[in-house]
Amino acid sequence: MTEQSETTQQEKEAILPDGIGFTLDQAKMLISENCGIRLGNDEPALMGITICNAYLGELQKLHARHQQGLALLMTEKTQAYVAGVNAVVDQLTASLTSASVEGIRKVFDEHAAKLTTLKTALVWASAIISVSALINVTVFILRSVR
Repeated sequence: MTEQSETTQQEKEAILPDGIGFTLDQAKMLISENCGIRLGNDEPALMGITICNAYLGELQKLHARHQQGLALLMTEKTQAYVAGVNAVVDQLTASLTSASVEGIRKVFDEHAAKLTTLKTALVWASAIISVSALINVTVFILRSVR
């Protein structure tokens, strides 16, 4: 019963184990279990497994090489992208800063002009009030003398 549950469990698992390909013993056991045929070590069908295992090994090497190349390419592209973003952010910061400074300077200039106008108006108002006060005093004195 234990052997039967192990066989059922093996059937549920993937045919290819983790790693690369089958060993010849694994292939013979798989053929024996599924087809009921026992293969000898000199069976020509086992050459296909050897060739497939060699192919899978080369394919794994190629994948590793491509993975390294892709990682290098992505690193370069990411660094270039980040550098570009940093340049744009720096340019935007500089333009916003200069725009802010120019905006503040414009507001201050407008306020200075308004203050100058107010100062001139206050001088005129003071002069008018002074002349009016003098006229009032003169009229008061002239009326009292009369």
